[in-house]
Amino acid sequence: MKKTVLMALTLMLFLQACGGAEQDPGRQFSGESEPPEVLEPVELTPDQDGQAAADSEPPAGGWRETVSGFLQEIPGVGDYVESLPAGGSLFVNRAPDFYYYQQLSGEEQALYDAMWMVVQDPTSTEYRKKVSVSVDPSSDIFETEITHAMHALENDHPELFWLKQNGTFHYYYLDMPDRSGSYSLMVQLSDTYDAYQEEMSVFNAAVADFMAGIDLTAPDPLIALEIHDKLIDLVSYDEVLASEEAAGATSDYGYTAYGALVANSRGEAHTAVCDGYTYAYQYLLQQAGIMAVRVAGYAGDSAETAGGHSWNVIRLDDGWYEVDATWDDNNPGFDQQDPDNWLLNEAVNDWNYWDRIRHYMYGLTTAEISSFVPDDSFTYYYESDEWTGHASFLGSSVHIRDTEAQQEITHDYITYLAPEAYGTTYTYDYLVNWRWQRLQEAQTDGYTEDSQTDGYTEDGYTEDGYSDNGYIGDGYSEEGYTEDTYTGEY
Repeated sequence: MKKTVLMALTLMLFLQACGGAEQDPGRQFSGESEPPEVLEPVELTPDQDGQAAADSEPPAGGWRETVSGFLQEIPGVGDYVESLPAGGSLFVNRAPDFYYYQQLSGEEQALYDAMWMVVQDPTSTEYRKKVSVSVDPSSDIFETEITHAMHALENDHPELFWLKQNGTFHYYYLDMPDRSGSYSLMVQLSDTYDAYQEEMSVFNAAVADFMAGIDLTAPDPLIALEIHDKLIDLVSYDEVLASEEAAGATSDYGYTAYGALVANSRGEAHTAVCDGYTYAYQYLLQQAGIMAVRVAGYAGDSAETAGGHSWNVIRLDDGWYEVDATWDDNNPGFDQQDPDNWLLNEAVNDWNYWDRIRHYMYGLTTAEISSFVPDDSFTYYYESDEWTGHASFLGSSVHIRDTEAQQEITHDYITYLAPEAYGTTYTYDYLVNWRWQRLQEAQTDGYTEDSQTDGYTEDGYTEDGYSDNGYIGDGYSEEGYTEDTYTGEY
């Protein structure tokens, strides 16, 4: 969901948020399938499969192949001998840890691991991984376990964008436990990823190109800020996809990191909805070795009008911080050539002020983002010999997380476990001043203007950390904003 703004202009300007509902695509991934279906049991003997069952005795009821939610049926009975991909994979993730994986039980982690292993070469459906589970795979308890595992895998690994949109697994199992009471179960990929080599090569190249401009020698909090700023400069919000979603269009790459960093399914470069921003920011931070988590829920100007949305929580030194890159990608939607909009232009062209607007959803606590009320720092004040006025581009808003109790409605079976954010050190003001101090120290140590990254120049900062011309190269310009992101009413 993209935050929209209604503008009412006198000499004083106030913009208030509103927005239509955008159903989060993550909820559609596994929630709309038919109930689980179990095939008829098939007798197996050691002669048929080359070895006896796990407890050295033939199974009483043979193997069963089942489907469940995101799992799809395929005919026949599979082999229960493991077969895993050999060699490297184009799926790369340098995260220091995977948050949702750590929230799973040991059995759920084993299922997660199995799915991760067989998907490493998605050009074949022949790979399979054996898992031993303590609960009957036909039970509701197991259904919950494997659903948790799949949703954790999807949310931990944005590079598996194909799997999120188009991929499925299936599993089959012995319907009788062994002597220890465990069931043997095989996990297998159901569909091949035919564009694997092409799309993953393009995606990995786009990520490498993006990260090449990031100063990875900086402290993590400054790296996270730099990635955020570069990302929202790069990506455009996909208004077409957002409008189509109400009609059930949920398989577009605009919901993924691929859409944000490469192109959506219509071929429009760097164009995505909220999930695309969220997964892209998460993945880029992971490549920098920073923990990041996707959160799903609702957002809007009030609980009554909130629509489906996703955003991030990120781990910095002293704790977790909330970040909504989609909402930070603010674009003024007024006619900048209209002389009546002079006050709007004054505000937008004041880099110090507008950069604050573009970080108003950065580095917040969960309490702050849950019920956001803009303070006076987000108001633009103008005073001259002839005019006095002010402009306020922000209104109150809410971000409401999905809860465990809502699972049957949201079909979100994992992000309710996202960590709450209590970090208060790395606020926008703190980071801006820290970044300015580092640049000053670098200049004092003999660095030249050319040694600075991101186009910051020595005269581009005042003691407050900014000046109007303090951001060049990747700077904010009138050409960087589109008018179709916001609707205006004057």
